[in-house]
Amino acid sequence: MEAERQDDTSTDRPVPGWRLLIRLVVILSIVGWESARTGPATLFRRIARGRSDARRHGYRGLVRALQNLGPTFVKFGQISSTRRDTMPAELCDAMADLHDAVRPMRRKHAEAALREARLARPALAIAEVEPDAVASGSIACVYRAVLEDGQVVALKLKRPGIDDRMRADLELLRLLVKVSQRMPKMRGMPMADLVGYVSRAILGQLDFEREAANVRHLARCLAGIPAVRVPALHPEPSGPQCLVFDYIPDLDATTPDSLPAQTRRDLAATVLAAAYRMMFVDGFVHCDLHPGNLYVTPEPQVVLLDAGYCVQLPDRVRALLAEFFAQLVAGNGRRCGEIVLESAVDVGPQVDTDGFIAAMTELVAGAAGPGNRFDMAEFGNAVFELQQRFGIYAASDFAFPLMSLLVLEGTARGISPDLDFQQVGAAGRPTDLHNA
Repeated sequence: MEAERQDDTSTDRPVPGWRLLIRLVVILSIVGWESARTGPATLFRRIARGRSDARRHGYRGLVRALQNLGPTFVKFGQISSTRRDTMPAELCDAMADLHDAVRPMRRKHAEAALREARLARPALAIAEVEPDAVASGSIACVYRAVLEDGQVVALKLKRPGIDDRMRADLELLRLLVKVSQRMPKMRGMPMADLVGYVSRAILGQLDFEREAANVRHLARCLAGIPAVRVPALHPEPSGPQCLVFDYIPDLDATTPDSLPAQTRRDLAATVLAAAYRMMFVDGFVHCDLHPGNLYVTPEPQVVLLDAGYCVQLPDRVRALLAEFFAQLVAGNGRRCGEIVLESAVDVGPQVDTDGFIAAMTELVAGAAGPGNRFDMAEFGNAVFELQQRFGIYAASDFAFPLMSLLVLEGTARGISPDLDFQQVGAAGRPTDLHNA
C-alpha cells in the first residue's frame, strides 16, 4: 500500500543537544512566567471560591502557556484534548479552545520557503504566487498560484525551520514523559502511548512526501463515492517542502446555509458514508476532518482537505471498531463494554471490569432511539468518562480514530441538524462490515 502506516513515523534524525538545551530554556521561561501570572490568582480563587473555580482558572492558564509555547504544543493540546479517558473533562474542554490562529508567513519568509521548495524540486514551475495566503497553519501556508502552463493551483509551502523546531519540542516531550512515568500518580496511565501517538501524528504532518502518498491513497479509497472530492495532487512539482493541488475556489464554511434542506441532508449523509468507508472498509482514516478541512459546495460535493494526519488501522482495531458500532446499533451494551476492554492498555486486576460492563450496558440502553435524538459526540464523551472513572485507558490506535468519527458526525450535523445518524449508519451496514 502506498500510504504508509502512521506508526511507522519516527524522528528519523537525532536532535542536537544544543538545540534541545536552547529550546528547554525558552520553554521553562514561558512556563515560569505563566506560573507566576496564574499561580497567585489560582490560590486566591481556591480560598475565595473553592477548588472547582481555582481548577478552571489553572486550566485556562495552562492553555495560554500551550498557545505561547508555539505550534508543537498547540497541536499536542488539540489532539490530546480528545482523550477524555486520560485527562479531566474540564481540562479537555479548555484545551479544545486551542486553535491554529497563526499569522501567515511574512513575505520574505514565504519567498524563502518558495526558494527552498524550488531547490528541492526543480520541476516546480511556478509563474505567479499571490502574496496573501488563502489558509495559514502552524506547519504551512497555502497560496493561490499559477503554473507556467497557466493552470491555477493551490500551493502549500512549509514554513522555514519548522521541522527542526517541532522535532526538538517532541524530543523534549518524550523525555518529560519518561521522567513523569516515575511519579506515583502517573503510574498506570498510558502517557508514553499517548505522547508517542501524538508525536507520530505531528511528524506525519511535517512529512510532505507522506502527505502526498496519503492524498493519493485517500482519493482511491473514496473514489466510489461520487460526491466526495479530494483535490488532485500534482506529483511532479510537489516535493518535501511544498505540495501542489488543484485549486478549488470559493470554499466557504457558510455554504450549507444557502442550500436547500434536502441537499444539506444528502451532503451530510455523504460525509457519514465517507466516514464509514474509511473506518470500516479500508481502515484508512483521515483523523483531522474538522470544519476547516471539510467543506461542501453547491454542486453538491463534499471536499476533503489536508491529509497529513491519516492513519492505517491495524486489522484488529478496524474489526473492533466496526463491531463496537454494530453492537451499539443492536443495543448490545455488554458486548460494547467487552470491546472497550479488549482495546484497552494494561487492564490490571484492580479494575472493576464487571462494574464497567454493567455501566456500559446501562449507557447503551439509554442511548437507544431514533438517530436524530442520539448525539454521537455526547455518547462518545460519556464512554470516555466511564473509562476514566474505572481506570481503563483505550489504546491510541482505537481512541483517536473513534474521536475522528465523533468529529465527523458533529460536522455532518452542522450541515444538516436533523440527520438521522442510525438510519444513515444502517445504509453503511456496519454489522456486515466488521468482518470485511
